[in-house]
Amino acid sequence: MKKSKLYIAVTAACFGLSAQTILADDTETAPEVQEDSIEIIEVTARRRVESLNRVPVMVSAFNEQMLEQQGFQSIDDIARFAPGLSFSKAFGRATERPVIRGMSNVLAGVQFGVESGAAYFIDGVYYAGSVQSLDMADIQRVEVIKGPQSALYGRNSYSGAINFITKGPDQHEFGGRVKASIAEHNEHNVQVYLTGPINDWLAVALSIRDYSYGGEWTNLVTEKTIGDESSRTYSFVADAEPTDALHVRWRIQNSKDDDGTRPFFLQSAEMNNCFPGYRSLAYWPTSGSSNNNMYFCGEIKPQPIALNDGPSASGQPILVPGVPQDGPLPGGPVFFGNLYDTANGMAFSGMERDLWLTSLAVDYQFDSGFTLDTAVTYRRDTIRTGSDSDHSPINFTFAPGDQAFFAMSDRNEVIDKSFEIQLRSPIGDFEWMLGAFYYQKDEKRYELNFASPRDGVFAEENDLTNKAVFGSVEYTFNDQWKASLELRWSEEDKWLEQFNPAGVSTFEEEGSWRNFTPRMTVNYQYSPQTMLFGVLAQGVKPGGLNGAAGAVGGIPRYEQEETTSVELGVKTRLFNRLNLAASVFRNEITDLQLTTAVPNPTSQALISVATNQGKGQVQGLELEAAMNFSANLIGRFNYALADTKFTNGCDDFQWSLTSGGGQFNDPLNQSGVDFSADFNLVGAPSCSINGNAFPMSSKHQASAFLEYMAAVSGDIEGFVNFDVSYESKKYVQVHNLAYVPAATIFGARVGVRADNWSLTAYGRNLGNEDSTIIATRWLQTPYFTFAAPYGGPAGAESGAPRAFFGTPRRGRQVGLELMYRF
Repeated sequence: MKKSKLYIAVTAACFGLSAQTILADDTETAPEVQEDSIEIIEVTARRRVESLNRVPVMVSAFNEQMLEQQGFQSIDDIARFAPGLSFSKAFGRATERPVIRGMSNVLAGVQFGVESGAAYFIDGVYYAGSVQSLDMADIQRVEVIKGPQSALYGRNSYSGAINFITKGPDQHEFGGRVKASIAEHNEHNVQVYLTGPINDWLAVALSIRDYSYGGEWTNLVTEKTIGDESSRTYSFVADAEPTDALHVRWRIQNSKDDDGTRPFFLQSAEMNNCFPGYRSLAYWPTSGSSNNNMYFCGEIKPQPIALNDGPSASGQPILVPGVPQDGPLPGGPVFFGNLYDTANGMAFSGMERDLWLTSLAVDYQFDSGFTLDTAVTYRRDTIRTGSDSDHSPINFTFAPGDQAFFAMSDRNEVIDKSFEIQLRSPIGDFEWMLGAFYYQKDEKRYELNFASPRDGVFAEENDLTNKAVFGSVEYTFNDQWKASLELRWSEEDKWLEQFNPAGVSTFEEEGSWRNFTPRMTVNYQYSPQTMLFGVLAQGVKPGGLNGAAGAVGGIPRYEQEETTSVELGVKTRLFNRLNLAASVFRNEITDLQLTTAVPNPTSQALISVATNQGKGQVQGLELEAAMNFSANLIGRFNYALADTKFTNGCDDFQWSLTSGGGQFNDPLNQSGVDFSADFNLVGAPSCSINGNAFPMSSKHQASAFLEYMAAVSGDIEGFVNFDVSYESKKYVQVHNLAYVPAATIFGARVGVRADNWSLTAYGRNLGNEDSTIIATRWLQTPYFTFAAPYGGPAGAESGAPRAFFGTPRRGRQVGLELMYRF
């Protein structure tokens, strides 16, 4: 078969299409292009090479051609077309919180140690960093593996795993590709990929990416455009096969990111519209507000952005509703300075990252058929982040020369390394695998200030070690029945020490957690085209330490969150034109990690920490379909349902809402002070969130893609494709009151292509969807009892009124892309 025909066959099969149908009109179709050619599509969802259509796990796989076909640039694009995966670019490119099958956590990436439950892997090896700046030109395939993967993938793959498989060098001839695109808002993306053999057993590849985006939001304080991003990435790969039995791959990558101020907006507590009570602006006399509502019910819409990341351009204050210029701070400029100071309030704003990643993989196959696979990785990640974290033009300090109150600027140095080894039996009716894994991470955090805006002051160090042994057995009973069992035992140790600005240790704690996670799979080959499968699995989300705040409240640590999942699915090919995969699942979650308020023994204030006093349930289904309508028209369609529900849970602020702002002072008996009669609230006060949906998760997701192709002249082909994705609303918090709305995003690409080049015009978010990406419940500064007088009665919750901050969505963007392959 000619190389171009193999390319078509592989592409068609990865799209879930019949290669035979795609090539039906080609008179040179060779005998080997037959229905079985779909079996060449391979994924590594179970840590070994298998056909996508025959692996008994729900996997959304995107190969290199698919990534190019839809112009994917990051995990954000992948999530739109991977049913069951929701990704919100909530904190720019600094903190990522992927959600698989609705199993989310509002604390993930915000409170020390709390994780999302969905893990990244690069070439099957655990990766704890951010992947938004990953060079997609260096990626051969992306696999989104749904359901608990703790047995084989290990730590934090509690709800699923996202595996990026990198390209290997061409072993036979020199070649490469150059792709360049430009788009609105000063965006450009240039990718260069070169590959070729050095000799008959060594081949190398080099990938370079230069990306920048100018931002599209105006900061009203500085009157400058913010939200800009830039990345430059280099990666080098060497593949060596000195013998038929030995394969060695070494990969090294360096990424430098430089992002400007992240576009966060504030929705003031003055906009609160529900649940009247004492924790509201009306009971802070200096606010001048009569709004006695404690919360906001409804859609969080984008607001004007006004951040103190530089000096005010006008020299005039921009007032926040509910925070008058001369009100909240006692003594005016005497104690805390000017509430709306027009000077720069930030030592550093934005995100800078310098990442080095290297890995070495060695695979050896013995004459007996046994294989030994090893992988070693090392990552060094230095990242500076900063944001005006009251998300408003409020700008006061405790002392001259300080950053503004709630200005958060840090530098983190992370070094992690891992080692994994697997011994695998020969292929046969009975197969087994044994493995061991070691992962160690050391992180140091420095707080930045005006005196040291780059290096900062040492504030914290933490260490994490994960050790595991794992294995699997699979037995083929006959041509139809097959069963497998996977097991992992792991131990995770964490250590945290915190320091004051003088360098004196103020807190030190360590903890250890052990777990055993099995998964059992049974699959039945009903016919050559149809496979049925069932999965029973357990997953674990890591436990952690609550730091100094938790220690003061008597809860220094939180435990692991666990889930038990049952899933039934089918994968089939119909009419030789349609590939279909579908499953239904149910997850039961125990020790659910929630935010809990506990009494501070040294004061009357409450402290929020992570605890395990919740239970939950997720029921859902997923459907993926790929259709070859004709030789010229193909399509892909998918849908996911994740119906989440707390079956047991208590939240302190739920008590405040339903009690008219009373303090929740008895977590054990779930009771507190009751002011509900003062505001004629209906129903008895309660902290219960039973029956509520999980926050940050959408119940419905759907997407569709269509591409039409037609010959233009000679070997030149014209094409046009359209895509649309839908994601239903997401609640901001466990109360299910405030939410970001549903989002429908359209895209299109039109162009011409030949064997070695293409020219494409494209549009993203063509409908100019402007819904907020994600929002977070926040505090309305400066209403703290140390800074402003509080007028509520004894027993009232005197914490700051609740506000919200959010991230706006990129608008419509049109661009042009040129690709040349040689």
